[in-house]
Amino acid sequence: MNLWQRPLREAAQVPLVPFPETTLTYLANVYNHKASEFYKKHGVQLIAAAYESHEEPGEVPLMITKHCLRFSFNLCPKQAKGVTGVQGQVKAEPMTLVNGDEKFTLRFDCKPCEMHVMGSMKPHILKSPPPSTVTSPLVFHKSRPQ
Repeated sequence: MNLWQRPLREAAQVPLVPFPETTLTYLANVYNHKASEFYKKHGVQLIAAAYESHEEPGEVPLMITKHCLRFSFNLCPKQAKGVTGVQGQVKAEPMTLVNGDEKFTLRFDCKPCEMHVMGSMKPHILKSPPPSTVTSPLVFHKSRPQ
């Protein structure tokens, strides 16, 4: 009986391919030592902790998106370029997005055509320990608990 043989794994490329950047912000989401080791191996010198580690207390971009509300509301400075009488009057000033009692500032980076939803960590979350330090026992049940 002929069994399938797994092909041998290719050797790692030496020297390792360098990462295109030498510094990483919290946006790279480096949260554990394995990720940090990987980036260091590939030449990154300065690595900021992930947002979840509670080290970014100020207002930071929580989300960066190509979907732009200014574009949706016909307030895009790029759209207004060719319109007579409007050209130069439409500017990408910040807007505010309100969700219940929460307010988020929307900032616009028109060159790459991006909208940044700005926000800060809520004080009660900032005071609590980061998720990686909270340990809860794993419990298995034979049947669904009532």
